[in-house]
Amino acid sequence: MRYRRGEYVADRRPEILAALRKDCGFVSAQGLHTSMKQKGIHIGRTAVYRALSAADAEGRLESVHACSGAKAYRYLLPVHENHLGCRVCGVGTAFFCQVLEDRVAQLGSRHGFEAARAL
Repeated sequence: MRYRRGEYVADRRPEILAALRKDCGFVSAQGLHTSMKQKGIHIGRTAVYRALSAADAEGRLESVHACSGAKAYRYLLPVHENHLGCRVCGVGTAFFCQVLEDRVAQLGSRHGFEAARAL
């Protein structure tokens, strides 16, 4: 998408987060900005910093401090976790199972639920 100088764009966060998702690893705001520019996406560095900061505050990103001191970000996929717990000792563990999620969605729609999930 190309924008002319001075043209106001209300919210570039979806575009910035999509670029971060495609990188699939930790990347700094400067690195993401450079990557987007190389792909022909004209965006200001400040917009990238603000979008990453806001998404990090919302818990949508994982962040670490690189050796250089810069903060690096990675997109967190929204995954629903199920939990198994032992009735005897109380130990529990989280897991994700796409087959279970698909089956719950099928059962939910069959029984009139729009958005069903295993608890």
